[in-house]
Amino acid sequence: MTHTSLIAALSAWADTRADDPALTFVDSAGATTSTTYGQLDEGARTVAGHLRSIAEPGDRALLLFPPGLDYVTAFLGCLYANVVAVPLYPPGPNARLDRVTTVVRDCGATHALTTAKLVEALSGLAAEPGGPAVHPIEAVRAHAAPVGPHRPAPDDLAFLQYTSGSTGDPKGVMVGHGNLTDNHRAIAAGFGINADDVVLSWLPMYHDMGLIGTTLLPLFMGVPAVLLDTFAFVRNPLRWPAEVSRFRATLSGGPNFAYQLLADRFDAGLLDGIDLSSWRVAFNGAEPVDRRTMDAFSAAYAPLGFDRRAFYPCYGLAEATLFVSGPEASAGYRAGTFDRHALETGRLTGATGAAGTDAVTLVSCGTPPPGTTVAVRRADGAPCAAGEVGEICVSSGGVAAGYWGRSDSAATFAATVGGQQGTFLRTGDLGAMYDGELYVAGRQKDLIIRAGRNYHPHDIEAVATAGDEHLRQGGAAAFQPETGDQRVALVVEASRSGLARLLADPALLASLTGGLRRRVATECGLDLDDVVVVMPGAIPKTSSGKVRRRATREQFVGGRLKRVVPAVPSVAPERAAADTHPGDRSTAVEQLVRRYANLEGAEWDPSLPLAALGLGSLRLIELKAAVERLVDGTLDTELFFGDRSVAELVAAAASPGPAAVPLPAETGAVSPASAGQVELHFYDEVSRGNRANSLAIALRVSGRVEEDLLRAAIDESVARHPALRTTLGPLGSGVQTVHEQGTVDWECRAFPDGPDEAVRAYLHERAYRPFDLVKGPLVRAGVAYPPDGTVLLVACHHAVVDHWSLQLLLAEILPRITGGDAPPVTAGPGAADATDWARLQQQARLDPDRRDRVTALAERWRPLRDLVLFPQRPAGGGSARRRPDPDRHRAGWIDFEADPDVVRTLHRHAARRGFTPFVSLLAAYVQALHEVTGQPRIVIGAPHHGRTDQRFAGTVGYLVNMVPVLGDLTDRPDPSALEERLWRELRAALSTADVPFSDLVRALAADRHGQNPLFQATLTLQQPVDGGDVGLSVPWSRRRRRIGSHDVETVDVPPVDVAFATSLYGALDAGGLAFRLVHQRTLVSAETAAEVCRRFSENLARLVRRPSAPLAHDPVRLS
Repeated sequence: MTHTSLIAALSAWADTRADDPALTFVDSAGATTSTTYGQLDEGARTVAGHLRSIAEPGDRALLLFPPGLDYVTAFLGCLYANVVAVPLYPPGPNARLDRVTTVVRDCGATHALTTAKLVEALSGLAAEPGGPAVHPIEAVRAHAAPVGPHRPAPDDLAFLQYTSGSTGDPKGVMVGHGNLTDNHRAIAAGFGINADDVVLSWLPMYHDMGLIGTTLLPLFMGVPAVLLDTFAFVRNPLRWPAEVSRFRATLSGGPNFAYQLLADRFDAGLLDGIDLSSWRVAFNGAEPVDRRTMDAFSAAYAPLGFDRRAFYPCYGLAEATLFVSGPEASAGYRAGTFDRHALETGRLTGATGAAGTDAVTLVSCGTPPPGTTVAVRRADGAPCAAGEVGEICVSSGGVAAGYWGRSDSAATFAATVGGQQGTFLRTGDLGAMYDGELYVAGRQKDLIIRAGRNYHPHDIEAVATAGDEHLRQGGAAAFQPETGDQRVALVVEASRSGLARLLADPALLASLTGGLRRRVATECGLDLDDVVVVMPGAIPKTSSGKVRRRATREQFVGGRLKRVVPAVPSVAPERAAADTHPGDRSTAVEQLVRRYANLEGAEWDPSLPLAALGLGSLRLIELKAAVERLVDGTLDTELFFGDRSVAELVAAAASPGPAAVPLPAETGAVSPASAGQVELHFYDEVSRGNRANSLAIALRVSGRVEEDLLRAAIDESVARHPALRTTLGPLGSGVQTVHEQGTVDWECRAFPDGPDEAVRAYLHERAYRPFDLVKGPLVRAGVAYPPDGTVLLVACHHAVVDHWSLQLLLAEILPRITGGDAPPVTAGPGAADATDWARLQQQARLDPDRRDRVTALAERWRPLRDLVLFPQRPAGGGSARRRPDPDRHRAGWIDFEADPDVVRTLHRHAARRGFTPFVSLLAAYVQALHEVTGQPRIVIGAPHHGRTDQRFAGTVGYLVNMVPVLGDLTDRPDPSALEERLWRELRAALSTADVPFSDLVRALAADRHGQNPLFQATLTLQQPVDGGDVGLSVPWSRRRRRIGSHDVETVDVPPVDVAFATSLYGALDAGGLAFRLVHQRTLVSAETAAEVCRRFSENLARLVRRPSAPLAHDPVRLS
């Protein structure tokens, strides 16, 4: 390799291979953007032209970019201009700039390169005294003139790599052009890079491993690289092996935790078709390498073609530019088993027997490449003998000049080792040379010393968390709280899967901590003084995933750790945490978001919208309620259901609104009815005999459950929830009455001889017997005793319940009748009922601003007011305004399920696109209706839960509101464009979901003509709420579940009538997706309904598998 610098290498490739692809960036959606060597060189020259016009040689320029090719262009532009690049993690909107401003003060940066989207987020940085000027790269490209590149000397400073700070505050490592060149040659020799290699990386480009090892190295060597959006990996780690397979990558890697994540999340179904046979070097570094992780990964991924010999455990650090040592490529990994007691006295001695309580396993990090010397020294500078543990020291052309602005760094970067020539870098890491190979034992500053014996924290942490499902692997920190203190503390993170059990069971938590003490005492010979279990993600980590023990120790001493505290009944755990640590609200809110998104401990982008984290609408409701309980205030709904970022939510939570809009004073038993209740009452009156508003669920329970127990379970829920004791006033009165004593229309019947048909007929008659909204009761129950068990039916009028309510009721009733575990209490302090909700709604409708919003909303929808999706065929003469025939609402239905592979792909697709799966279902449904009807504009009614105020999260009642969502296909959009359009429309609709649909209809002055105004098709995706089970609350889900001592399964009670021309219901549960399309038989024939289902299924598969494929726009012809 003759290139003297990275600049020289890139210039040479641009001259000789200008059109060859250099880098390919893969975004979260899987789309690719590539750049050639010529384009990269030209882009760097352009950035350099701008920098030379505004900066002096040697000035520092921050690089603040999201993942993408702009980052690389800006970095190279700095090198070309002889400006010192300072790569940093980019802040999100409204995010704190503390770390950035600290770096600015440390290095004196005068300029910052970023994107136009981040300029506003950095406005506070530029406003700081002496703050840097901020330059969006879009403007640089548009106006700057290219210049020739700087020809650097080896000692010229290339960039500042701010360390991740696992044991101290981040410091700027001064990496010279010569350091970079030397280390690239060392890595190339270690990996055995050749012209056929393809590098693939998900690592962040602001971190040394991602920047030097997987972005700049392939440019230096002239081999292609694929850069996967880091946040695509964070959201779905399985994207990593999928992209290795897709691009036939040969070199790829990351920290140990990433391999552990893939081993834990291995799913043969999700990885079907993946081929990892091309993966030649799987480097593993940046944190202690664990043999168990590589064993588990190798075993899991071997069927996909992964060769365990590809593993390349290596050692390095930013102060040595990156790479220090590694094994021979494709030779596999070597793990040594050593005597634990000898290690405690500072020596590596092979264990005589199998690994056990007296043995410890360390992984070899190989040997240094030519030109690099690794020595191990004692505290007095004398060299260690083979096998003796000391401080690892490195001498190579990759060792940096020192830390920026730290005159005392010579002791670190220019140390001596007895018997060795030249100066060495003191790494602060402990290790030993054994059989000629380097074994790393831990950090010198982290070493625990008690009674003259040395204990390595990593060893203690591995023993403590091994094999315990309640603890997160790699989430532990062992340390001595005070300097010179003999006490030893261990902090461990709860796992996501075990957290709920630990919060609910103090005895389990006590047993867990006792077990930790016993394991460490038995296997390490160390008695722990303090054991603390903390929330997932609570232990501070570096950007590469290493545990920051010093920071953990500081939080422990300062009492700031987010401990797992079993909840007191009726008090949410997040409330308890807030009461314990009221001053750390921002961190607590972020931890809540991580918990709800299942991202504890993972890197993420706080600038992403919540939907991009895979949170569905119901999960977002739960999150909103939890955050508001935590901050004891209210937050704008748009923060959760719009396009706002996590960082914006965290910032807003620092200054929440008032605790809540006070509930209007109660007016006794009689109170205003909600707009939805009034609308349903009107609907029932004009469509007498129509039973579309009867909601029923039926469950078959194994064995006989006595009638008294069943009745007591129902009566207890009726007594608890005022909505179940409610009747409406006469039509037009606009009131509802909550009765002090609730009554249930109850009936029990035995079927000793069967058959099932008789039971089903009985359930059907009970479920759809008309309700009298004025006289009541509006709750009905039926019990059937067939020979093989018990069947319970619960039916309610829609005016007093919605689907959310049914799930809450099932979560209460089922444990009472089966002996199962009782659900958490959903109505905590400050909870409200459905009459409170109606009074708040009435109060809001009196607000003049609210009336203006309704008027504006009506004007937006007026052009579509009279849209009819399925025209009604006249049955002879007469006025179109005649009273509708109730038979027109008679229902037909079709049940079907989505292909399991489509369901798995749907979740990945939605996460990549940054929205919820509902958007893809909506797009497939809109497209299907378009294809069947030929209508270019389709309006869909989507239900909004009505529970954005956390006081109503556990409320049983009719709180749902339908919102119209427009699917505009007039310009024939492709699937991707249609989804994006519908996502915007859905967000806009949800922002006005507090406006009752009946108010909008009234403002439109719509003439119904026997059909629902504005939309005649609806889409509902039913998902579990906290404490509920969506499968058992969806009659057609055919779900079966063991609860207590009984098997419980759903019994279908098919609908008799339906309010809309077509209503598509989806139930997302247990990894499956079941659908039922209900249609008005007189408007939509069985043939048409079947075609809608077929088209929907085809479109959904096309949307998630081939989002760029064209959609059909010619209507299907049906008889």
